[in-house]
Amino acid sequence: MTTASTPTDSQRLLAVARYHGIAFLLAVTGWGAADAWAQSSDLWLAGFIAFVNALVAGYIVSVLFHEWGHFIGARLAGSYSPMVREPRGAFIFGFRFDKNTRDQFLAMSLGGIGANWLLVLLVVLLIPMDSWSRAALLAIVTAQAISVTVFEGPIVARTQRGMDPEESLNVGLSNGSGDRGKVWGYAAGGLLWLIAI
Repeated sequence: MTTASTPTDSQRLLAVARYHGIAFLLAVTGWGAADAWAQSSDLWLAGFIAFVNALVAGYIVSVLFHEWGHFIGARLAGSYSPMVREPRGAFIFGFRFDKNTRDQFLAMSLGGIGANWLLVLLVVLLIPMDSWSRAALLAIVTAQAISVTVFEGPIVARTQRGMDPEESLNVGLSNGSGDRGKVWGYAAGGLLWLIAI
């Protein structure tokens, strides 16, 4: 039950959407302005700043897509997934294993992975790869998508084979797949950047 001072789940959802929407706009606008400066000035410094902005913006947007993908997957599956009370950082909702099914866990997990690859597709389709900065944006979102897939893909696979979802997650958290995902993701992203430029 909610009171006048306790926001509803819908109100918390709107608060998180505003919070992440502002973060998204700041990240993309900051990179866009730096990229435009680099394109129009041909200054080495402008190009370097645009490159750094692309890495930062790509990382932020990848995290936002990933967490909203998890959330949308959870909600589409009818999961118990209450919004956080105050938006701080990336995490936006809770997922209780004791209140959700294996299929709901899988929908939530696949939503996050799918959202990262959707972002890669959007960057490929919408942004021409004609500068260091733009290639860096593609590289970082691809690196994040690979990293997420290497970490969360085996969790999904173990759960599909019948392992308890929470146990499968704990295996992933303890077996080093998160670190492997980062190494493989960033190595592939670096290689992709070199190819794209």
